[in-house]
Amino acid sequence: MKPKPTELPARERDPDARKERILAAAGEVFAKAGFAVGSVREISLKARVNVASINYYFGSKEGLYREVLLAAHRQLLDQEPPPNQADEPEQALREWIHFCLRFVLLKRSAHPVLGRLMAHEMHQPTAALGELVKLIIKPNFANLIKIVDLLAGDSLDKTQREMAAHQIVAMCVHFDHSREVIGRLGFAVPGAEAGIARLADSIADMALHGLSKPTKSISKNRISA
Repeated sequence: MKPKPTELPARERDPDARKERILAAAGEVFAKAGFAVGSVREISLKARVNVASINYYFGSKEGLYREVLLAAHRQLLDQEPPPNQADEPEQALREWIHFCLRFVLLKRSAHPVLGRLMAHEMHQPTAALGELVKLIIKPNFANLIKIVDLLAGDSLDKTQREMAAHQIVAMCVHFDHSREVIGRLGFAVPGAEAGIARLADSIADMALHGLSKPTKSISKNRISA
């Protein structure tokens, strides 16, 4: 007689191991189907626990998904933390861009679930995205804002500096989100250290040129419109 998929490990005494097994199973299910379609029952079968265990550790499906999304990001940032603020703002910008590109093109792509989780989030955002922005993305973006402020000085107002920071991020994530289109246009999106370093320098050169010579053709009224 075949054992049932829901059969629990005999006399399991390690609650941390059980919790990690739930997180791993949930990552697979949510990465495949997204939050809305991902089934708690399927997660429980994969993790070999009952649904009550999931509720005990995470409170709800929403709590489990939030933990999966945050834990995946924290895992990568623990492995490779964001750069410390360099003494020279130009060098700081280059290091930030290099970090961002490595995260989206190398680290996140190699992660077993994070890339697919974020693809689902961009298509169908959940409440967990707000937590992700608040706890992880916003602090890193704030560091970029500080660098842009130092480089631009009074040549750009607050709105223009924020716009410049978003444009820098956009140049980085474009190569991940649009990699299929970029490839069909004849440019190979780098997936190794040397290529990523060259791309980071190119983006940094463009950003530094724009910050050092801001255009005067865009009025404040057009920016705020």
